[in-house]
Amino acid sequence: MNCSNNISMIDLISNSTQTTQSPGTHHHELLSENQMQTIAVLSLLTSGLSFIGSGSVFLCAVYLKRVCYPEVFPTFHLALADMLSSLFLIISSSIFLTSPVKSTMNYPGTPGPCAYLMAIVTSAYTLAFFLTITYALEAYFRFRKRLVDTMNMDLMTVQVVSNRWMYLVYIVAWKLEMTLLDDQCFPVFWFNEDHCWKQVDEGHLMHVIIRLIFLIPLLMVMVLNMILYVLVAKVFKQVAMRRGLLSYHQRKEEQLLKKKAFLYQGVFYLCWLPSVILGIVSLFTSYSMAEFFWLLVIQAIFGPLQGILNSIVYGWKRDSFRRALNERTSLLSTNRTTAMSVTL
Repeated sequence: MNCSNNISMIDLISNSTQTTQSPGTHHHELLSENQMQTIAVLSLLTSGLSFIGSGSVFLCAVYLKRVCYPEVFPTFHLALADMLSSLFLIISSSIFLTSPVKSTMNYPGTPGPCAYLMAIVTSAYTLAFFLTITYALEAYFRFRKRLVDTMNMDLMTVQVVSNRWMYLVYIVAWKLEMTLLDDQCFPVFWFNEDHCWKQVDEGHLMHVIIRLIFLIPLLMVMVLNMILYVLVAKVFKQVAMRRGLLSYHQRKEEQLLKKKAFLYQGVFYLCWLPSVILGIVSLFTSYSMAEFFWLLVIQAIFGPLQGILNSIVYGWKRDSFRRALNERTSLLSTNRTTAMSVTL
């Protein structure tokens, strides 16, 4: 049983599956077994930390029955996606480390548990990417709502989501994950070898498709999140100006908003910028995994840490999230005193 195709997100989704070369693919200088084991151990440790971090948010929200609180709802979904991705990365890394034979051919289209596990890991991380955008959308729509609302925003009732359409966004995000798991159009998720290889002229094209399935959503999130938080800052200032000249307190809130937006973006870039670089360079036929082993190690360290870092910055570090766990009322709180309390 070999799970060498499950160790480290984007490149080890496909390239490191070629511990034995698969037919129809361009040859890359492959990693040694010791290098693969190093990446597997790092992935196991970092995904384990993320499972604990995201699991703590998930369990507290469920146990305290706070899932539908507006301060908790987006973070709960993100924590669940992070928990699933971490769990299945732990399983795949463990199978690889405990397998007596690590050189068995296991490339996309090969039957076995590793291909299924990689499908789940990839789709779960893709889900987490889209839920990160969803969190930013929630923030933007809530500030937009306050901009047009004539009521005192400190006393207004706050709904679970910023807009009814946001329920559809959550449904689409989760449905997309299931589509990635079920859609036979993606060769990496189809387990009939003959069917897979008949769909492309060369195996290299298949591996490009596999990388793009992971890389395109990742790049989209990086760009869209940055745009959304710029818009959030702009709308926040409009809300504050509508209530009169910016006071010292409002200026402090604006600075806090910018710091939080920078923190959210910083965490995402820290975790996934190595994967973006690795994904881009791996598109070239001259790419050598052995040459970029150092980058694979960095990816194995920071990529799986997304879960624990998200649980900190979107969860436990937020005062409003911690207060929500102790509140008795989900729609109106005497502790909710600023425009940022619900979303940021």
